[in-house]
Amino acid sequence: MRTKFHRIPDVSALKNRRILFAALNWGMGHVGRSIPLLKRLTDQGNCIIVACNSHQEAIYRNYFNDLIYKPLGDYPFIFNHRGFRSHDFIKSIPSLFQQHRHEKKYVEEIVHEENIDIILSDHRYGFRHPRVESIFITHQCHLPVPWYGFIIQAMHRYLMHRFQGCWIVDSETERWAGKLSKKPNIPSKYLGGLSRFNNPSKAKKGTVLVLNGPKEFHPLLIQHFQQEIPTVDCVIGTHSLIPEGIPQITDWVKADQLLMNAKTVISFCGYSTLLDVEALKCEWRCIPTPGQFEQHYLFQQKTLREGGFEKK
Repeated sequence: MRTKFHRIPDVSALKNRRILFAALNWGMGHVGRSIPLLKRLTDQGNCIIVACNSHQEAIYRNYFNDLIYKPLGDYPFIFNHRGFRSHDFIKSIPSLFQQHRHEKKYVEEIVHEENIDIILSDHRYGFRHPRVESIFITHQCHLPVPWYGFIIQAMHRYLMHRFQGCWIVDSETERWAGKLSKKPNIPSKYLGGLSRFNNPSKAKKGTVLVLNGPKEFHPLLIQHFQQEIPTVDCVIGTHSLIPEGIPQITDWVKADQLLMNAKTVISFCGYSTLLDVEALKCEWRCIPTPGQFEQHYLFQQKTLREGGFEKK
């Protein structure tokens, strides 16, 4: 039986607490957007225990020296080099639910071992506990699925409502995620646009290609911009299709410096990248991942904004 909590806390109210956190393993966008949130929470004197895979941990260690890390298994998504395909997702549902069940047992163990006060889950449905305040972090309170995806939408709402509240990664006024970030029918608060880029350079120069999203999709991005790639100054990420002579950067700290000075960013239309580009105030050339409804919607929103229109 779930314990009822009267209200969802503000980020600023969390001080000197023991917080358990985990981010979804869908590309590195969830990790990237959590960095400014975790920094704020650590600055407020909280002890943060991060459950993650080894790749996520390596990234967090670039920014934090005082986090506690616990190994956590990935959700076994199936990615295809031709883009996101619904039947690949459907095939993965049994293993996704298996991980969901495992995750709930895992959280119960960590809560007991680490005396956790509050749980923060960046879009991991099973990362919660019935007797510890558990907050779901997302920008997709409502999934942009077509009408025939109503079962997925209903499942999303049900699992999200298992949490005591929701922190929405968007600005209540700007609404970069449009209709996706409309408040759900559970206690919710907007976090604003989370980005680790606070003071971008005013002297912009150069073009950076960012290989964002799952690595299986990267050839699609490279092939789409193949005419422009010989002129880019560097690539954040690495792939064998990148021509020799173009620097391929995997160090996040170095990549951050390059992005701070970039005049143009080329990437997929991921939401975390959208928030970074808004903070960087640079030109953004992007495409949606084929078959990924969220990115097609965000790309449409971007086009409307650039044309002087906006649909909420």
